[in-house]
Amino acid sequence: MVATLTGFSASVLWLHARWSREQFDAELAGLGAATSSVMHEELSENGSLRKAVVETCESIDLPDRAMAILSPGGQPIGGNWHGFKPEVLAVSPETESLTTIRSVGGTAWRVFTRRESSPAGGYVIVIAGPLDKLAHQQSLLTRVLAIVTPLLILITGGMSWWVASTALAPMTLMAARADTLTSQSTDWRLPGATTRDELGSLARAFNRLLDRLSTVLRLQRQFMADASHELRTPVSVIQTAAEVTLDREARESWEYRDALAIISEQSARLTRMVDDMMVLARADAGAYPLTPSLLYLDEIVAECVRAVSVIAATRAVALVTHLQPDVSMIGDDGLLRRLTMNLLDNAVQYTPTGGTVTVALTRDSTFATITFSDTGPGIPDADRERVFERFVRLDPARSDKSGAGLGLPIAQWIAAEHGGTLTVEPNDGGGCRFVARLALKHSKMNRE
Repeated sequence: MVATLTGFSASVLWLHARWSREQFDAELAGLGAATSSVMHEELSENGSLRKAVVETCESIDLPDRAMAILSPGGQPIGGNWHGFKPEVLAVSPETESLTTIRSVGGTAWRVFTRRESSPAGGYVIVIAGPLDKLAHQQSLLTRVLAIVTPLLILITGGMSWWVASTALAPMTLMAARADTLTSQSTDWRLPGATTRDELGSLARAFNRLLDRLSTVLRLQRQFMADASHELRTPVSVIQTAAEVTLDREARESWEYRDALAIISEQSARLTRMVDDMMVLARADAGAYPLTPSLLYLDEIVAECVRAVSVIAATRAVALVTHLQPDVSMIGDDGLLRRLTMNLLDNAVQYTPTGGTVTVALTRDSTFATITFSDTGPGIPDADRERVFERFVRLDPARSDKSGAGLGLPIAQWIAAEHGGTLTVEPNDGGGCRFVARLALKHSKMNRE
């Protein structure tokens, strides 16, 4: 602001000096042209140069303007000097010229000379005007700008400070309130999100960030609460079995075996649960190591079906496969096996005795699709998204006391890591159908 106003003031001074000088020179040149016209008229009437000069000096007599007629050598023939007393009045050889000289009194004069020729002889017209009024105007303008410019700087600076403070007051309030945010107050939102200016955009962006943080914290608290609840049951069973067995000094061997069997079963459940929670925790942190390689998905699915067929046989559940051969892709072998086993075990567990589980594998130019269909009770439309939430087990149709409700979230995460999706759809023949779409070539796998 200081540089701009100072530059503006200097420009005003320079332009005023230039325009005033040009206007002054134009006035002198115009007066010289008028004098030349009068001289031509007088010479045409009487033919005498001196008489023409006398008549012209009588006709043209302006205050503060000196007018003189000189001989070609510079000797005065006549004129109205009006205080113009030059020490040396040199005549320029040019037809017209403008010069600045100082008179005997020290006053600066602007001098216009014009050479003329006539039958009575040549002569030089001299028109001069003092520059003291222009200097006075320039000095006055300089003093005015010297006073006005600092005042303008102070006024505009104060107004800018006030406007900036007023405009940024919401940001100061945002910063003050943001400093008071804690993990217990994430439901609070910044004010001003309804305005349509830059601060409103900032407030809306910050509030969206708070929404995401609030969601993460809510899911984290829910995860901790659900995990504590799920872990409490097997730990309580183990503790109870141990205390009941140890409350007497001696027991039958079968009683010890029953107690150890209960402890072993619950310990295995704890191990699976802790392992699943570790996988999800590392997945959320983006720290789960992926080991991509070229593999054949049809072979992985076939091996998993063979492994689950033993459990299916004990439940009298038929396993039917329709696998397209030679389905190659880049992926993590261990994670793909875990996805397939989770979905197969889920389908077998919830298919009633005598039911059927159908596994199909197809591919196109971009994706491989694995479909797991069962003839169980199915999933209500309202719960199709909830089945992928952690620790969710739908009752009574899909209650699994041996699990913790983490298998489907893990399977969905594995599908996402392979550039695909995992969805649940209604099965035309009853039950439900889980569809896993996996990218044959995924950029994340290629980077790994």
